[in-house]
Amino acid sequence: MFNKKNTPLAMDTVLGEFTSFTGNIESEGSIKILGKVEGDIKASGDVYIETTSSVTGNIYGSNVYVSGYIKGNVLAKGIIHLMAQARLYGDIEVSGIVTDEGAIFQGNCKMVEVNNEQAAAVNPPKTTKIKSKRDTLVED
Repeated sequence: MFNKKNTPLAMDTVLGEFTSFTGNIESEGSIKILGKVEGDIKASGDVYIETTSSVTGNIYGSNVYVSGYIKGNVLAKGIIHLMAQARLYGDIEVSGIVTDEGAIFQGNCKMVEVNNEQAAAVNPPKTTKIKSKRDTLVED
């Protein structure tokens, strides 16, 4: 009767600013950290490390947005975005990196190729129809 599929919410896990957590966190959705974490963070969705946060551990996620402090390695399937207040001390493995002026990153960076399936999910190809005698489709 109630065959509703459990799908994670856009932001299903938030660790509050005045909260400390010791241990590993795993989520099938996205995670936003405002407090202190000592342990690894693994998310199928995006990971947001906010200005008030401090993480000592490794982070795994689709995209990782950092404006707080991280001492550990980061593995992102997509991009890592280091905001101006970001402090990251560890190695990263990402397909793309964006850094704002003022961000600090000390570590090694490994850029990995995104396979066609992952690239299509992140940036779907634009298809433009060009009228011609054959009505062919051209991808930009």
